[in-house]
Amino acid sequence: MRNIRGVIFDLDGTLINSLDTYNMAFNHTAERHNLRAVDIREMADFLNQFVTLDQLLLTLYPSLTPHAITAFTRAMKEEFIALSKDHITLQPHAREVLLLLKDGGMKTGVATGRMSVGNGKWRDLKNLGIDILIDAVVTAGETKPKPDPASLIKCTEELGLSRSECVFVGDSRADIIAGKRAGVQVIALPTGVATKDQLAEEKPDSMLDCLSALPAQLQTIFRT
Repeated sequence: MRNIRGVIFDLDGTLINSLDTYNMAFNHTAERHNLRAVDIREMADFLNQFVTLDQLLLTLYPSLTPHAITAFTRAMKEEFIALSKDHITLQPHAREVLLLLKDGGMKTGVATGRMSVGNGKWRDLKNLGIDILIDAVVTAGETKPKPDPASLIKCTEELGLSRSECVFVGDSRADIIAGKRAGVQVIALPTGVATKDQLAEEKPDSMLDCLSALPAQLQTIFRT
């Protein structure tokens, strides 16, 4: 029987719906810089390939100078923050699942590819009223972007748990790879940038259709 005491979640696409907002912020910024817009599916494909914003900009707009990339990145961050409160929403059942986990004595964490640090990394969690249900947040800005496992390893440490006591829930190929490299049980959730088939290629320990199935899956893990 496995003694699972903590669940770590990816943020975007797993706990919250933010792809539309990210794409909107990107295209608003692109328009101001006289650059072509990007379709949301194209954006999802880029994000599923572990591409940073700087790399994305260079791929889409090869003629951009380093100064222009820095200006675009700064303007897009401001645009994303401005849009977030009114446009980012919780994934279905996210609050209920978090409440169930906390009521069951489980520790909860977030390991995200975002670059924010300090109070900024809690911004969307607070806007959505789930910050009180999360014990630790670790970002790529504090460690390294996934698929590097650093954010996951640091999150287990901040939760005060061993890696064998944690499971990780994520929606991208980078999430699955990072979880496996970190040595935690990995649960794939096709609610973000990757399809079920793409996630299956990375061989997660299990795959769920939605967050509401997570408590039952944890019970299955407890019994193995």
